[in-house]
Amino acid sequence: MPIQRREDQNFPLDGIKTFVAADGLDDFIKALERDFFANVEMQCRYHTDNEKTDLILNLHCNYGLTESLHHFNNGNWGGFICGPDKANTICSFDAAFQKLSDANNNIVDIAEASIHFKDTSIIVTRIYDYSIPEQLGEIIVKTSEHFVYITKGLTEMPYEIFVPVFEQHPQNVCTSKKRQKCYFDFWGLYFENDAHHDVMVYALETKKLQKEDFFLLD
Repeated sequence: MPIQRREDQNFPLDGIKTFVAADGLDDFIKALERDFFANVEMQCRYHTDNEKTDLILNLHCNYGLTESLHHFNNGNWGGFICGPDKANTICSFDAAFQKLSDANNNIVDIAEASIHFKDTSIIVTRIYDYSIPEQLGEIIVKTSEHFVYITKGLTEMPYEIFVPVFEQHPQNVCTSKKRQKCYFDFWGLYFENDAHHDVMVYALETKKLQKEDFFLLD
């Protein structure tokens, strides 16, 4: 199956109610807007079958990815606290989400989070429970570390970065290794090149871009 834009699999809305409320959501949004200097849009989807609520999160930033990474590396963007050599990154996003989750009896999770910059978007999809708040800090660290490679030697900015993509169905991959590592094998990159779009897969381990058939998350 070739890598492609992910269609919304939640329609028709069997067992799902959209635009429901969650306790503490306004405080969570305000925390994200403050730390990321962004406008935040949030959609809530309540699943009647398991009585859980999924959040679809969009952060809109009025600046480019390069600028955000510059401020991230200076320690004043995103509410990130990094250890030596960016190890053990702590993110205020995780703390703010935990407060939201506690206020809702731990029935809230983030299904997808997108950070939209002026020149690109980073789209992160859940691969296990609470994976996005847990791993977002490390994803930004890796974006900074691999920036030269994902921009083709600083010559071309992808207009979308999908985190992650898989060689096979993610359920088959993430059961065979530590789930946290599944975010840092392969990312999908979209480049706009003249009259067509190039779809590439970036392997973080080898730092190589390649054109192959990969899965986006459903």
